[in-house]
Amino acid sequence: MRILMIAPPGAGKGTQGALIAAHFGMPHISTGELLRDHVARQTALGQAVRKHLDRGELVPDQIVLDMLREAMVAAKAAGGGFVLDGIPRNMQQARAAYEMGRELDMTADVALHLQADDGELVRRLLARAALEHRSDDTADIIAQRLALYYEVTSPIVSWYRDRGILVSVDAMRSAQEVGREILAALEAMRPLLDHVPAQARLSIDLTGLGEAFGATGSPVGTSD
Repeated sequence: MRILMIAPPGAGKGTQGALIAAHFGMPHISTGELLRDHVARQTALGQAVRKHLDRGELVPDQIVLDMLREAMVAAKAAGGGFVLDGIPRNMQQARAAYEMGRELDMTADVALHLQADDGELVRRLLARAALEHRSDDTADIIAQRLALYYEVTSPIVSWYRDRGILVSVDAMRSAQEVGREILAALEAMRPLLDHVPAQARLSIDLTGLGEAFGATGSPVGTSD
């Protein structure tokens, strides 16, 4: 199973991506973690990346795509499955990732879309900033990142919906509740992926199923 994550900052795609990868025993490809590793080691790439992160800007596409190709080649060698977290963040990246996937016979089966409102996203990101002292989680930068998401990233949701691989999930709950719902949906889908052609699939909206998976009212969650 090959899954990519689409979500605004703070919706929990890192948390859920790691859970999915562990459950299915496949690599969790987090471009954010790879980039932060370069920043922490102060490599030449890391120094260039830091300037963009500190301003709340997207890292240039070519840097991210070069990293993605290397990670996808490694994932194919390890068995072919992956959870991709952090790309695509714009239509150019989405199309480039799709072409790369076709070239490697590694196109995504599922585009997992986590949805949460801005107030909850800001709360989560500020809480994370207090714990981790991350320079890219100030109030001003958070506002810029959310605005950038809606302007640049959000339109790709329609593209994946048209392809029939979009699965939308309500992320306004605890990480445990959201995770249970995601894993149940993916387990139900997994046997069908080899038998239903991509062009014949339909997108799935699970955002109204919160009560069935233990929604308790006030949202509690983790950031990505």
